[in-house]
Amino acid sequence: MTGWHIIGAGMAGYLLLLARSAWKQGELRQFLRSLLIVALLIGGIAGVVATVIALDSP
Repeated sequence: MTGWHIIGAGMAGYLLLLARSAWKQGELRQFLRSLLIVALLIGGIAGVVATVIALDSP
């Protein structure tokens, strides 16, 4: 496994632990909504960066 695989597995494990904690506290819906918002923000930033790279390259 490469370093990126280990980092990805660690992040996935951490998110699973957070989801389990939110579920036990009855806040799973709020956790999932927050996770969706963060994913949309990161996706938007990635889209802007990809657009800038595409427009800047010859």
